[in-house]
Amino acid sequence: MDNMKQSIQDGFDRFQELLFALQPGDELSPQEASDSCGLSEDVCRSVFEGLERAGMMTHAHGDRFIRKTLDLEAARALESGS
Repeated sequence: MDNMKQSIQDGFDRFQELLFALQPGDELSPQEASDSCGLSEDVCRSVFEGLERAGMMTHAHGDRFIRKTLDLEAARALESGS
């Protein structure tokens, strides 16, 4: 069981590195992310959808997710309730 936990943790570590390497405008599909990090395509899609809700990615044609520039001014306005 510990080997399975370690394998999953390693997959999330690889996924995190992949996400940190994305620059605004870079595109990635859940399948490409899955192939790269070893997590399931569904897990990768869920993470991308969460990042889309957070305003960090946008969902494009062909199941592609595109890294956006984080609008810090808009984020501050949301935090302050403005």
